[in-house]
This record gives sequence, C-alpha cells and structure tokens, in this order.
Amino acid sequence: MGKKVILMLFCASVLISGCKRGSFSISGTIDGAGDGEYLLLKEVKPGILEPVDSVVPGKDGRFSFRSETGWPAFFMLSMDDDDFLTMLIAPGEKIEVKAARNSMARPSSVTGSEGTSVILGFRKDQDEVVAGLKKLTDTYNDSIDSPRRPLLMDSLDRRAADIVAGFRARALTLLNENRSSMIPVYLLNQHVVPGLELFEPAKNPELFYSVDSTLYALYPESDLVLDLHSFVAGLRKSVSVGRQAGEPPVPGELLPDIVLPDPDGDTLSLSSLRGRVVLVDFWAAWCPPCREENPNLVRLYDMYHWKGFDIFQVSLDLRKEDWLEAIRNDRLGRWKHVSDLRYRDSEVVKQFGLTEIPASFLIDREGRVTAVNLRGDDLQKKLEELLAAQ
Repeated sequence: MGKKVILMLFCASVLISGCKRGSFSISGTIDGAGDGEYLLLKEVKPGILEPVDSVVPGKDGRFSFRSETGWPAFFMLSMDDDDFLTMLIAPGEKIEVKAARNSMARPSSVTGSEGTSVILGFRKDQDEVVAGLKKLTDTYNDSIDSPRRPLLMDSLDRRAADIVAGFRARALTLLNENRSSMIPVYLLNQHVVPGLELFEPAKNPELFYSVDSTLYALYPESDLVLDLHSFVAGLRKSVSVGRQAGEPPVPGELLPDIVLPDPDGDTLSLSSLRGRVVLVDFWAAWCPPCREENPNLVRLYDMYHWKGFDIFQVSLDLRKEDWLEAIRNDRLGRWKHVSDLRYRDSEVVKQFGLTEIPASFLIDREGRVTAVNLRGDDLQKKLEELLAAQ
C-alpha cells in the first residue's frame, strides 16, 4: 500500500463496515456555512478523491445528499481541503450530521452510521493521546536548563512509551472486536502521531495477513480492499523479522546448537541429530514462501531419510494453534519441530542473525554448515552430493 494511500486514509479518518446493496442519504446542518459555499461529497479511493455530488447549504445551514454504493465505502464531506468529515457510508444508511464550519472533522453529532461513531470514538482517544504526548514534550522543553534533565528525560520517555502502548492495546482490541467489518482496514492505516505507525507491517505481518484474508473474502470488489490485498501480497514476498546484531553462520562453520520446546512442550536439541545430514529450516505458518517450500521438503524427506537425512524445523510463530495446524495441513509431522512462540523476539532470531524467513542451513554429519538457503532442485542436488560422499 503506497504512502500516498496511507496518508490519505490517515488524514481522511474513514471507516468501512458491511451492509446490503442500496442507496444512502446524508442530511444535516453545517453551522456557519458561508453564503453560496458549496458542500462537496467525494468518495475516497486509493490515491484519489472521486467527486460524487455537491450542494449549496440553505441559509440555515441545512443540506442533503442522496446517492448509491454497491458496498461499504469511504466518503468525504467537505467545504474545502482543510475542513472535512470522512465517513463510513454503507448501503441503506440514513445519516444525520450536525457540524460547524471550520471544524467539520469533529462534528457535534452523527447518527445513523455505527461505523462512523466507532471511528469518531477512536479519533477522540487519539486526540487525547496526542495531547498527552505534547504535554510531555512541553515539560521536556521547559527543562532545558535544569540539571535534572537527563533523569527527567528518562522518566518522560517511560511515560510516553506507556501512553503509546496503552493506545495500541486499545486499538488492537477495537480491531478484534470488529473483525467482520472493515474497521480494521482503517486502523491498519493509522498513525499514533505522524511518523509513528499504529501497527507496523514488518513487526505485525500476521495481523495484516489475517485482516486481508477476512476482508478480501467479504468485499472483493472494494477498491480499498484490493489495494490492501496488493500491499499484503508484496509483504508476503518479503517477510522481515527485523535487523539483528548477530551474523548468520556461513559454510564451513559449526552450526550453534538449538535447544527449544517441541509441540508437546518437551525440550529438544538440534545436537540430538548429530551423525545425520540435517536441514535446519526457519519458517512460520504465516509465511507463504515457507509454506510453498514444504511440499518439496516432504518429497526430499521421503527420498533420503533412509540414507541419513533429517529435517529440524524452527517456527517463528506466535500462536501454538497456528503452528500445529500448519504442521498437520502440510504433512510435516514425521520430523522434528521446535519453537518458543516468540516470533521476532525468539532467541534464535538473534542467535542466527535472521533478517527474513524462509531461511535454512544444511549441515553435515559433524554439524558443519555446507550450504545456506537452498531450495527445490538445488537442495536436492546438494543432498545427493552429501549423502553419496558419507
């Protein structure tokens, strides 16, 4: 999803939720609207605001719109580029708005649109968070000449981190409470403050995957859903686990031992397989490239296990149920599996200098790395070479 779309969604503050196909209406009052000023209605689409209709409010500020939409969509009600209210419009809704000129983003009331009410509640929370962070910044700036400034800075940083963490937790709860609606697509595009994403794709890829999976099934014709789907497709191709301080092992080095729980909770070590040629494979249930390679691993295991080949898979999943379901669905149960279910915080991420998955190390019978990140036919050729020579 391009930054232009992200910024537009952030500024527009919009929301989608489901409803049946049909017309919709928006009416209400804009207090303080200038004589002859146009009130515009535009649909928010990826990268653009598409004009829908315009009216001139009456002398009492009254206005009304009537239009149609085939599925839930974002619409912006505006007097000018800096004075707007972005709303959820679901087919069949009859929405009443009371707002004032130059403060339309914070209307005095909106009825008939549950989704917009949820978003306005979120924005109120967000405004309080921004105000709280600004207060901490002002306190810091006022302490420039204070000898206690270093201690104060540490205290303010902790308080700011607590404010942000609490806001993110509430946002995640809101997202989970509205999984079957389009509220998540709004939340995934929000910032705590400019430059600080509410949910970072690289740190929360499984959240983006889950939202995409649900919404693409519900609203496959929505331009914004298709835009999210395209973004997630790109995210899946480059699954990052973050930049780490460690350096990955290279051919010729002894691979460090891995000691982690197996699916039954028993401790299992890589060194227990010493004497066999072992593929140490780092993967996750939410990683499509990993899952795409699993059938090849099953094939190679069937071909070469009897010759001394084994597989030791290390999962970077967060949820045990996802991990076990992937093992079952991909028919991986015949070899060893371990995980501490900590994703990017797993000890193996730092230990092996992992920056992305899938990642693999093929080790010989003595535990030395012979190849890194081989897949498909390349992995099979190397296996044949190793097993024939030993």
